Amino acid sequence: MDNGTIQNRTEPLSPAEAPPRSGTIGSVEHAIELLRCVAEAGAPLGTNDLARRIGLHKSSTSRLAATLEKARLLRRDPATGRFLLGLGLLALAAPLFADFAVADAVEPILAQLAARTGETCSFNVWDGRDSVSIAQVPGSNSVRAFSLPGRRKPGHATATGKILLAHLGEEALSAYCSAPLHRYTDATITDPKALAEDLVRARRQHYAVNVGEYESDVGGIAAAVFDASGRLLGCVTATVPLYRFPPERRAALGEAVIACAGEIAGHLSIHRKAF
Repeated sequence: MDNGTIQNRTEPLSPAEAPPRSGTIGSVEHAIELLRCVAEAGAPLGTNDLARRIGLHKSSTSRLAATLEKARLLRRDPATGRFLLGLGLLALAAPLFADFAVADAVEPILAQLAARTGETCSFNVWDGRDSVSIAQVPGSNSVRAFSLPGRRKPGHATATGKILLAHLGEEALSAYCSAPLHRYTDATITDPKALAEDLVRARRQHYAVNVGEYESDVGGIAAAVFDASGRLLGCVTATVPLYRFPPERRAALGEAVIACAGEIAGHLSIHRKAF
């Protein structure tokens, strides 16, 4: 107790009160256990259920879950408020995905797109605030854009981010625009109304375009990938040095990226365990 007194107790210590095992940190162990519970549940879990499963008080569990949610390692089901795994986990694991099934499933299709266009092509997912590249195939041109898997890119300033935002719904867009839209170049869209109009255009033409909005000498085109039920899985992007990205080339690249996104959607629907 805070006053230094000792009280008799017959109940066993809870995991929150028990000393951590030698060489470990208790709060980290609880966070790991919470994530494992959510991963293994197969359905969203509420705070009471999580507290019971990991042996913590409800208030401690609520604070822990809120911390993990802020880090995008958990997310809430908008209908129930229960917790699911967050896409921030993908961002953490993305550098390892080259060894796993997702990259194995999409890279051959990305390679075909890279060969047809000569440009660097990638598969990307949304982690709650940014897009994250989890697989990439470099283009064949001597000058090409490239970034390592796991790199985050802003939603409002890249083709990748914009096409994902375009299909996440009004609530997600409103949440995204609740913070100021950072200006990266003179071409960056920083007005929420202008961004919303650009996303409407992206949905209508089935691809989003970035013309020097994140890096002044780089452009890109991205198309969304959906599963058979219409759930957004991610997107395919072709990243292009701006000098090779005149207006007359963008429509053709857009059609190529849309076709690739359709191929990946079909492939992932066959290999559901890959995603």
